[in-house]
Amino acid sequence: MFFLLFFLIISTNLVAINSTLNSKYPSVSEAHVTRDNTNQILIDRVVLAEQQLRVQKQNYQVYGGLCLFVILSVIAYLIYSQYQLKHHQSQKEKELKEALSKIEIQNKQQEQRLKISKDLHDTIGAQLTYIISSLDHLKYAFDIKDEKLKEKLNTISSFTSHTIYELRDSIWAMTKSEITFLDLQARISNYIDQVKLNDSNIQFVFKVGHNVDSIIRFTTVEGFNIYSIIQEAIQNSLKHAKASIIKVEVVKLVSNIVFTISDNGKGFNTFNVKRENGLNAMEKRIQSIGGLLEINSIENAGTEIIITI
Repeated sequence: MFFLLFFLIISTNLVAINSTLNSKYPSVSEAHVTRDNTNQILIDRVVLAEQQLRVQKQNYQVYGGLCLFVILSVIAYLIYSQYQLKHHQSQKEKELKEALSKIEIQNKQQEQRLKISKDLHDTIGAQLTYIISSLDHLKYAFDIKDEKLKEKLNTISSFTSHTIYELRDSIWAMTKSEITFLDLQARISNYIDQVKLNDSNIQFVFKVGHNVDSIIRFTTVEGFNIYSIIQEAIQNSLKHAKASIIKVEVVKLVSNIVFTISDNGKGFNTFNVKRENGLNAMEKRIQSIGGLLEINSIENAGTEIIITI
């Protein structure tokens, strides 16, 4: 009985002590769980830190790659710009050499033109002048009664004089590398003045439109052919039209220069007219420079010749 009472007392004390210990200190299993959680947190932090380091490293690589790309792009641009500059300079030097070469060739051609024109003037011009003088001497030194012979001598003299004028026109064109509109205008005006001296009964009108640019330039062939056509048209009016007014007008239409030679003469039927050497020569001249020639005429109402360049 005593032992049973003692055992109960001891058991009760042990239970009390265990309760007290359990209330103050966690059990071994609980402590183990807490330690595991702490380790996991540390591991997670380490993993997170490693991930941050890896991301930071990747960012540095991206930034470095971008910087390298920018630097390489700048270097490539500088190299390309330098290449372009050298290429541009090389192109300019090439163009300059070509321009100098053209100028040298033009100067040599101009020298040749001047030499040829001088030779033509000194030889053929002098010979034609001698022929005219000889013909005039024959007409006045000898009493020629044969009218046919007189007429023949006059025809030869007239033809020779006309040839001299054509020679002078050719020399005028040959001495120039190009013909400006002012050159052409002055030449036409001088020709009209010469014609007036020979036939004062005809009224000449020469007009240039205000929209015609005086610095327009023609090639030597263009300028010479335009002048020759105008000259031929005036001669045809003088010979065949029996006109009292001859007009030469120049206007600009869009991008074309238009020369119009008109008279108030007797005109002709353009469908029935015979194409003589004069008209054929005008058409060949205008075709050779890529222009257009238009002939309008009405019987007893005059003739109009239009040159479009």
